Formats: sequence, C-alpha cells, structure tokens
Amino acid sequence: MANQERNTEAADDAMSSSSSSSYSSDYNLYLPIEIIFDILNRLPVKSLLRFRYICKTFHHVISNPTFISSHFLHHHINPTAATIFTFKHRSSSILSMLQSSSSSQNPTILVHPFPNHTRDLHLIGSINGLLCLSRTFHFHQRILLLLWNPATKLFKSLPPPTIQIALTFLQLSLGFGFRFHSTTSSSDYKVVRIVSFKSHTRVEVYSSIFDCWREIQVMDLRFYIHKLSCEVIVNGAPYWLLSTASNHCLCFTWFDVQNDAFVMLPGLNFSGSYNGTSVDCKLMDWKDNVAVVVCCPGKPCVDVWILEDRCGGESNWCKKFVIGPVLGVERFGLLQCTKNGEIIAEDARERIFLHNPRNGETKYIPISGVQFEAFHYVESLVSIKGFKQQELNNQH
Repeated sequence: MANQERNTEAADDAMSSSSSSSYSSDYNLYLPIEIIFDILNRLPVKSLLRFRYICKTFHHVISNPTFISSHFLHHHINPTAATIFTFKHRSSSILSMLQSSSSSQNPTILVHPFPNHTRDLHLIGSINGLLCLSRTFHFHQRILLLLWNPATKLFKSLPPPTIQIALTFLQLSLGFGFRFHSTTSSSDYKVVRIVSFKSHTRVEVYSSIFDCWREIQVMDLRFYIHKLSCEVIVNGAPYWLLSTASNHCLCFTWFDVQNDAFVMLPGLNFSGSYNGTSVDCKLMDWKDNVAVVVCCPGKPCVDVWILEDRCGGESNWCKKFVIGPVLGVERFGLLQCTKNGEIIAEDARERIFLHNPRNGETKYIPISGVQFEAFHYVESLVSIKGFKQQELNNQH
C-alpha cells in the first residue's frame, strides 16, 4: 500500500511536470497516466531508454526525477532485480555483472569508460545504480576517478584529488558514499580518499554537487588497508576495518556522509568464541545490515555476526548464524551476500561459487583471478550533473 501511494504521488509529480512544460504530447493516451506510470515503473532501464522517444509524454515522465527515484525504489526492494558486480585481477582487469537471482546465468562482461586494457582498474563501490571506478598509475601517485551508470552508459570524470602523495606515504584507500542534500533538494555522491603517512592520516572528500575536493580534519585513526576500495558499503555509507594491537578484537569505522566525519563502531571481541585461534574476518553487507564474517582456518563453515541496536541506543555485535558446511567444498571464504540471501564465496582453490543456504544449491562461476571486489548493484536511471555519453567502441 505504501508503495502504491508513493507511485501515485510520483505520477502526480510527473504529470505536473509534463503539463507545465511548453511541449505538448503528440500521443493520445488511452490509459490513465497512473497506470502508464506503474507499467513504466516495472520495466528495465534498457526499455525505458527506448520508450523516451515514443512521445513527449513518455519522455517527460521517464526523465522526471520523481519517476527515476520511484523506478529505482521498485527495483531495489525486489530481490530478483538485485545484481552483484565483481572485479578480477590477473594480466588485466575485467568488470563483470552477475545476476544474483538467476544461478543459471554466467557473469556478463561490461565495457567501461576507461579505454583499452586497464590492468590497474579498481571498483570502489556501487550505489543507486552508479559505480565509482578508479585507475591508478605509478604506485598510486596518480589516480583517475569516475562515476559511471552502466545501464544508461553515462559517466563523469572527477577532478584530480588535491592531497599529493609523497614517497613517505604508506597506504591509500577510497570509499564511495551517498546522501540526499536537503538544502539543494538533490542527491550528493561523495568519494572519500584516505592517505596514510608514517606519522598521520589525511582525508579529502569529493562532492558531486559542488564538483570539488575538500580536505577534512579527522581523528587519529590507523586504517587496516589491504586494497584500494573500502571494505563494504551499507545504506550509502562506506566502512573500514581499523588496525588494532590485539589479535582478538576488531575495530571498525564508517564515514558519516551527512556530516563528513568518521564514526567508531563497537569493537568485536571474539577471544572467548574462538579460543585464541587465528581467524580471517571480512566486513559485509548482509541484507542492508553491516556484518562481520569470521572464518576459522581448517573449518568448513563461517560465522556471521550482525551489529544490532540494544535498549538505550547502544549497539553490539551478535553472532546470528553459521553458514556451511557446503557440499563438496572443504573450506571457503565469503565475498558478498546477495539481496535474496545467496552468498558469493571463494574456495581453497580460489574458485568462485554461488551458494544458496536455504536449499543447498551451489554453482561455480567461471571467473578467476587474485583479487575480487564485490558490491550490490541495482540498475537505475540515476544521473548527476556533468554526465556525458560513453563511447562504446572501447574494447578490452
């Protein structure tokens, strides 16, 4: 019912926009606009891009920001529409898309805006149908960043970052975030760039609304960085694992995109749960909740800890369930959880597979490499100021 009300309101906004335009429709609508709106809302982006040219009314409705938001919401809450982007390294970098709701399909290779072979291409994150991509040169001393909508083939190159990297820098990490800017009534997509030097850490933030970088003051945080992208993005906020002196406690932080500040999460102390054994941990988006997946070497299963709110506003980590054993897999590590509860994991032979814990079905995915970055993706019509059309003659 709530979705119907939102769709009706969006249709009213779209009709208002259409009627207030100086253009008149060249098409006789035999159905009420609300029904047309609801039909369009269910179509994939590829079809909508074609339908924009049927008539001016369709063009106004499909281009209306309210419709774009409603269309994304409809597909976001539908788990069968969720997809996963994975990224692999070997002699070159390949960006691919896996339809998480259909285990019968293989990944589709995507042609991104960076030309030719891009060995140092990285997927920084995926939010609202937009991808943040990075290409680095000379040990990260030069970096190219862009925001890209693979469904509409529109992209925008970001201006160069302002913090210069010297030989004394230790680590570099990037995060992708989103917030709705109430002052300008528009969406703001932000890129967080963390540069860790020997004695301190500097952070700068790019805003898509203002199209510029701004350095911010941060508390003394030591980030655990083993790849260029953040650990995970949950509800538009990027998360990182922090370096700690203890082997039995994990500390995390997330970036508050609204206030441009890092926020500490409660530490996860697992010394009593794993008896001091060495474990592998990973932050993950578990159905729009931040989760920590713990894998004990030699064990054929993983534990999933979820951050839950307690009475009084406090949060704490709770061990919710165990995944595994997986038939035919001796041990594995999780890479991502899909919107419909399936998992993408890597076995001991570095093979990637899709597993459904509910029915036990497992399917190996024909991709291979030495590093993977996996994020949720739902196609959308979302666009930002400065987008331009991608030329599709680039080959990999």
